[in-house]
Amino acid sequence: MNIQTSIALAAFLLALGGNITWLFFTYGNSEKRKLAAERDFNHLRNNQQNISDGIAHGFDEIEDKLDAIARDLLEIKVWFMRNFKERD
Repeated sequence: MNIQTSIALAAFLLALGGNITWLFFTYGNSEKRKLAAERDFNHLRNNQQNISDGIAHGFDEIEDKLDAIARDLLEIKVWFMRNFKERD
């Protein structure tokens, strides 16, 4: 094997090694991007779920307050009916 063939073989192996290294890094970076996108999506989904739960909780509180107001109005109505019927 002469020196020119050895140099050509070494250059080929170095180029091949560099391309394989580039392939590994590219694949690793694409996996990182995919995992980061999935993590971001999960964060957004969880935030949306938390917002929905908060809104539902707020509506539950409003419903409880409206029920209390309805009971109070019923008591007032009964009081008016009792007091005005006694006067007639």
